[in-house]
Amino acid sequence: MKKNLLLIIWLILMVIPVAGIFAGEGKGKVKIGYTLMDEEGSRAVQHATFNQYEGFGLALENFNYRFDNGIRLSADLKNSTLNNRNLSLAVEKSGLFGLRVNNHQYRRIYDFNGRTSTRRHQTGASLWLVPHKYITLFGGGKYTGKSGRMSDLFDLSQPAIPVRLDYTQKDYNTGVRINYRGRMLQAEYRGAAFNDEGKSWRDQVRNKYRVVAVAAVPRFERLILSGGFQHFETRFDQTDFRISANTVWGGATVKLPMDYSVRYGFYFDRTSSDSDLVATDNLSQAVYVTRIWPNRAGVTLGYQHDINDDFEDAFKAHAGFLSGWLKSGGNWEFRGEYGFRQEDVDDGGRLLGNEDRDRIKFSAGYRDHDYGLAVVKFESKNRRNDQLGSKADFDRIAFDGTIKVKEYGRLTGGYALAEGTFNNDEQAFEFRDHLLHADLDTREFYHFTTSFGAVYYRSKGDLDMESFSVRFNLACNFIDDYLLEIVYNVHNFDNFLVWDEYYTANIVEINMIKSISF
Repeated sequence: MKKNLLLIIWLILMVIPVAGIFAGEGKGKVKIGYTLMDEEGSRAVQHATFNQYEGFGLALENFNYRFDNGIRLSADLKNSTLNNRNLSLAVEKSGLFGLRVNNHQYRRIYDFNGRTSTRRHQTGASLWLVPHKYITLFGGGKYTGKSGRMSDLFDLSQPAIPVRLDYTQKDYNTGVRINYRGRMLQAEYRGAAFNDEGKSWRDQVRNKYRVVAVAAVPRFERLILSGGFQHFETRFDQTDFRISANTVWGGATVKLPMDYSVRYGFYFDRTSSDSDLVATDNLSQAVYVTRIWPNRAGVTLGYQHDINDDFEDAFKAHAGFLSGWLKSGGNWEFRGEYGFRQEDVDDGGRLLGNEDRDRIKFSAGYRDHDYGLAVVKFESKNRRNDQLGSKADFDRIAFDGTIKVKEYGRLTGGYALAEGTFNNDEQAFEFRDHLLHADLDTREFYHFTTSFGAVYYRSKGDLDMESFSVRFNLACNFIDDYLLEIVYNVHNFDNFLVWDEYYTANIVEINMIKSISF
């Protein structure tokens, strides 16, 4: 993996001097810095610091170079010397070719001292080529590895025992896309190979074949048809056991007078395996009617019908959807939607039985291009199941706003209140969450800029926890294109119901940043 990273970095360093031969222009930032960390408490409870590492950091950020022949080179190499590196590199020419390479790493911690953790690293590349103005060839690959020790966080019946985890997965794809006068045909193959070093019985190979087409009806361009077919198969290496699915879908969109439009779509899937005597069928159909008043308002009404049938058991579902938006006075904007879904067992039975769901969303916002904006949002979700005797309700109201003062800077903040309850025949659960956030950015004053950010979270009810994060940033411009940056972050977490679930961290980043241009 380190060799791959060095190869990417050296590739950039070799291409930049060539820019002196082929005229062009570019810019970017080189960052050199050091991160200091002081932690206390459980490393497993503060997700924001899972991927933080102490040490020397080197980065090339937001680098872009354009040659006179139209070729563009871009790179973003963050933390290239640390284990939380996030790297991307791209070379492309519009309408001719493109190549992108990336590498990402992430860590997840499971215990108090941080000894039980997993690390995921992913390296991938994608390539596209246009040999003809109507034809595009594309392909790529991705390598994912995950290793370490993991604890089951959801099994409360016994003490968490770390288990060794070590697997890799290779993904690859290739395909062709044909575009001609608003019509598109695409064929693609995707494959994957999964290998588990600790549990070889999980090793498997996956194959997917997919064809998609979109076209307007000749002499009736208001009617657009779309559809596709996909075959998916998974085969386990040791047992040769197979799971397969064939899926077909299609739809049509017709634009009518007075800015009306109607969309219809269907989806049919048949899934089976070597151990099933019969296949499971899923059929879904939906229709939507939309009316638009340009730059003023819009409304959409929809209906969906689903059927799931595996010969002995079958259920049907009915769902409805209504949404709309309205702009008033050039500054006000209102949006809302309502949806429901009813699932009924039509024949036989299923574990969940019948179930009803509904949701509603609404927002109102006011925007002033000179001074900022304010938005109020409301959301409610409900779920009912008579067979399980369960009932779940969730409500959330939030306010977000931005104040801009050209002479001083910008202040952004908000508050959200969320409430939820869950009841069944055996137990009840409820929570009440408060979330407060704010960000302040100042304009440059005597070569200095500052910023401040804070997030506060408090949960009450059957949960009793509190956390906050505070960020201070001070930056100073000097000697033309140099910037000295100091970032101080404070993190704190407390679960008042569990004695060892607490965490405090002080993290300091000192960076020297040089803006470069060609």
